[in-house]
Amino acid sequence: MGKHPLPKGFLAGGIHCGMKKKRKDLALIFSRKRCKVAALFTTNAAKAAPVIHAQRQLARNGGARAVVINSGNANCMTGARGLKDARKTAGMLAELLGLGKEDVLVSSTGIIGQFLPMKILGEGLPRLVESISSKGLADAADGIMTTDSFRKISSRSFDIGGKKVRLTGIAKGAGMVKPDMATMLSYIMTDAEISREALKKALRSASEVSFNAMTVDGDMSTNDTVMLLANGEAGNRKISEKGKDLELFLKNLSALCRDLAKMIVRDGEGASKFIEVRVKGAKKKADAKRIAGSIADSLLVKCAVLGGDPNWGRIASSAGASGVKFDPGRMEITLDGVTFFRDGKVARNVDRKASSVFKKKNVRIEVNLHSGRENAVYYSCDISKKYITLNSFYTT
Repeated sequence: MGKHPLPKGFLAGGIHCGMKKKRKDLALIFSRKRCKVAALFTTNAAKAAPVIHAQRQLARNGGARAVVINSGNANCMTGARGLKDARKTAGMLAELLGLGKEDVLVSSTGIIGQFLPMKILGEGLPRLVESISSKGLADAADGIMTTDSFRKISSRSFDIGGKKVRLTGIAKGAGMVKPDMATMLSYIMTDAEISREALKKALRSASEVSFNAMTVDGDMSTNDTVMLLANGEAGNRKISEKGKDLELFLKNLSALCRDLAKMIVRDGEGASKFIEVRVKGAKKKADAKRIAGSIADSLLVKCAVLGGDPNWGRIASSAGASGVKFDPGRMEITLDGVTFFRDGKVARNVDRKASSVFKKKNVRIEVNLHSGRENAVYYSCDISKKYITLNSFYTT
């Protein structure tokens, strides 16, 4: 079943149907049993039709058995016709699978402002249904990619009351990435028996330390979607909103989501270096995260990392521009293990030009405010001419 087996009762698949020239562009996730579904969507006011459709479906039903995802076309800014096409897609797939249309969710990613090619989609759906299997996860992960350079898959397994529980997720994302939500699609499956409220609580919490703690270029998309589907086939005792079982589930879900988030950042368009920004010693958790996000989003910091210049002044400036009140004289700035500023003074024993800081593919920025006990981590990447070139010619 491969390195990342699907949880019990799930099948997946992906095909090329013709929305893109060569790469797979259509994916399906299917469960033999109806799933409870927790989901998070873009906060962008310009929401795509499939996002609106999925939000309405889940508000009415709270569950599903299948999710169909197309890439190459966002079905966004397409008005009433876009919503009609999303509903029609769900209906066509439901008929092929022998389900009610309320059991099918739809997602899209790709170019904004174009109508879905429904004839191409209609011809591809039967082949998509035929493609699904317990070994089809990699094809599904390929089917949701746009400018991604590699598929993104992660999984975890753990025991609850002597029953093995599995979590497996796929994601796409490389550009137009900004938190709340980041520009991405992610679908996470679990065979855990868990209450819907616990499922929603776990997804919100896990996303805060992963999908909502990463940035590539500071631009928010219109189609961002994270779905967590649970079919209960593991047969474990039911996980409720409190207790050790939920803590264990959340620990593994958070680890899986961080894996996927890091993959998205590492695959940032034109990126050559992965940046981890860690802020410590804040009075409030929200303050630590806000400062970390300000540093991670800074184009000047990204450029410094690209050029291998340990320009700690840009980091101090970004922290100060975050809107969080703190004493800059107490701030400590450490880059790749080398401290450049501490106790209100510049470190005199560090030669910036001769330093090896920011020269490797993995870069670490640490800021200690020395004003509290809270901390936060953000994931980011450098930005290069390649990003500009790619996005100068890529129609969105």
